[in-house]
Amino acid sequence: MSRVLIVEDDAKIRANLLFLLRDEGYAPTALESAEAALSALGNGGGRPDLLLLDVRLPGLSGLDLVRRLAAAESLPPTVIISGEASISETVEALKLGVHDFIEKPFSKERLLRSIRNTLEHTALRREVAELRSELGGGEILGDSPAMAALREKIARAAPTDARILIRGESGTGKELVADALHRASRRAARPFIKINCAAIPPHLVEDELFGHARGAFTDARAAKPGLFEEADGGTLFLDEIGDMEYPLQSRLLRVLEDGRVRRIGETQEREVDVRVVAATHCDLEDAVQRGEFREDLYFRLAHLPIEVPPLRERPEDVRLLFDVFLQHYVRRHRTRALGVEPEVYPVLERYPWMGNVRELRNLCERLVIFGSDPLTVDELPSPFFAGHGGPETGLVRLGALPTMTLRDFKAQCEKEYVESALRRTRWNVAAAARLLEIQRTYLHQKIAALGLRRPPGEAAMP
Repeated sequence: MSRVLIVEDDAKIRANLLFLLRDEGYAPTALESAEAALSALGNGGGRPDLLLLDVRLPGLSGLDLVRRLAAAESLPPTVIISGEASISETVEALKLGVHDFIEKPFSKERLLRSIRNTLEHTALRREVAELRSELGGGEILGDSPAMAALREKIARAAPTDARILIRGESGTGKELVADALHRASRRAARPFIKINCAAIPPHLVEDELFGHARGAFTDARAAKPGLFEEADGGTLFLDEIGDMEYPLQSRLLRVLEDGRVRRIGETQEREVDVRVVAATHCDLEDAVQRGEFREDLYFRLAHLPIEVPPLRERPEDVRLLFDVFLQHYVRRHRTRALGVEPEVYPVLERYPWMGNVRELRNLCERLVIFGSDPLTVDELPSPFFAGHGGPETGLVRLGALPTMTLRDFKAQCEKEYVESALRRTRWNVAAAARLLEIQRTYLHQKIAALGLRRPPGEAAMP
């Protein structure tokens, strides 16, 4: 049962809130002043699951209470209800960490929806923190010289405000590096906001980054701040920046130059203080040469480039990662602990890991669910033994190939190779087109002509 602390000076509203929340299955308590709330929270009364707070209170205001709790890093998940707060007070409250702001008079449905959303958001954040704790508190794992050098670069770059471009293949852990940079920076107590530029349709990325005004387009029924505004004072992580559409790159460049954003449909600009960390698996210098990425934006982003090494270049880390991920999925799926036969590790260390750490994690989850105790070499998937059967050479293995016409053979080779490129890029068509050095529209036509279908669970085709 979630505990809700109500701070409201109006006796009638206070009584109605107590009745409503008890009726909905919550455990509410009520106080009539910010001073009483400060005293209760500071005297070992326990932190509530949610603080429901009025702004206009006798003595200390609700905003004063938020300021003091935020400064002491003890602000509970908070929803403010008020009919008199100014726009500047509302903005300040949201920046201090208030989850939602409800204007009086409010409906029962609006209040209960806000409370549910706030509690669910808090529960998700707690779950993420627990998962990070299970994986070593979000630490970058590995004892190899390459990982030691990576941690040294992070330690030196994090305290600065310089923009950082993280480069590395898909699955190497670029987001983990960005998270480590933020946690070790002076902005660690402020928001860390992420957006994957390849996972969101191009026409929506602009709205996500910059927000929109009410009525800016058909479905814009309310104003919405963009991620730059949400990350004010903190860090904005632009993952897969190489997949950002060229026209949008100009808008991003302007924000990086003057630190001001303008919502879609507005003429007013807002100043933001955001450190931008970007990541890509693409060769941006090559993209600049091809005219697909702005050179001036590249130099704005790459103040401090950091390379994340692929897993195949640090095989000495495979054993550690394998053991940690096995333990993680044993706990997550509540299965029995698994032993590992010693012969398994050399096979894992020889494997090229084209999917990098992500591929290793997926393997561990599969083995935890379907494997036996102890795990043996025989339980590893067949790709771990490809290429060990004989001295065949060439791109195509012809040994067991059935007889077919030359036309069918060429069609099958083309289909398998295109599908292989799509798998390597997790069905990111733009990235696969660059890999194959063909136009993205042509690749879409090829996918349709060859009858290729995206497997369930893979990323959607941009």
